[in-house]
Amino acid sequence: MVTIKLICGIVLLFLGYIYLYKPKLVMKINFYAKEFLFNDSYVLLRRKKIGVIFILLALIAFYMVWTLLIK
Repeated sequence: MVTIKLICGIVLLFLGYIYLYKPKLVMKINFYAKEFLFNDSYVLLRRKKIGVIFILLALIAFYMVWTLLIK
């Protein structure tokens, strides 16, 4: 669990750095996100897979909080 939290922290730190100091890269990421991730045909055709991924991520987040509350 510590590694997941560490990886999430590193990813968020990297994204924060990009947003603050590399605005052109943010625009490229935004373009590719619109083109591939948020494409209507992609979302409509793969909605069940995307839904399962979101539910699994939510379960992981809830488990992380639950383990912290138990300690």
